[in-house]
Amino acid sequence: MKYLSIILLLFNLSFGQDFLSEFQKKLNEIKGFESEFTQKTYQAGFKNPDVFTGEVKASKPLTIKLDYTKPYKQIIFMTKEKIILYNLQENQAVITSPQNSLLITDVISIFVDNKPINKVFSVKSHQENKNSVILDLIPKNSNDVKSLELTIEKNTLKLQKISAIDSDGNKIELEFKYFKYLSTPITIDFKLPKNVEVIKQ
Repeated sequence: MKYLSIILLLFNLSFGQDFLSEFQKKLNEIKGFESEFTQKTYQAGFKNPDVFTGEVKASKPLTIKLDYTKPYKQIIFMTKEKIILYNLQENQAVITSPQNSLLITDVISIFVDNKPINKVFSVKSHQENKNSVILDLIPKNSNDVKSLELTIEKNTLKLQKISAIDSDGNKIELEFKYFKYLSTPITIDFKLPKNVEVIKQ
């Protein structure tokens, strides 16, 4: 029975790694993605999450725009050179380096960066149902994202849900609606209004 359990474990890990490689091939083909999303953010030590809704657009090479609509309007814009956090209600923007990235930008950038996900993460376990595969991933080396769970639609390889935990124990969950891969490049740009208070970090 012990050997059967080991064989089943190795088989499951092999399937999970093969599926992750198949998912990476899909990421290699696309130019980006866009989707509506619901985000739940769990701060370490707190049970109840903060809940946000909005739209995301992400393109290669590493340009991301998160346009939040609820509970208040804000925009997070990221490139290889900078991150802008713009709060419309306070009319204030923080401009910082990608080294000061947030968990949300760490997670989204995984799918439009040039680092293959199957080279950065290993499959810890996987679950499978009729329509989806859930991959529980851990980083191979030091990484700001300490664990990553992906729910991926089997046939289309579209992302359905992401759950991630950082080194401080903070957790984020993203559920996607109307997720769409982009087969052609798009331009994602963002310029701050002239009268915004800017804080540089």
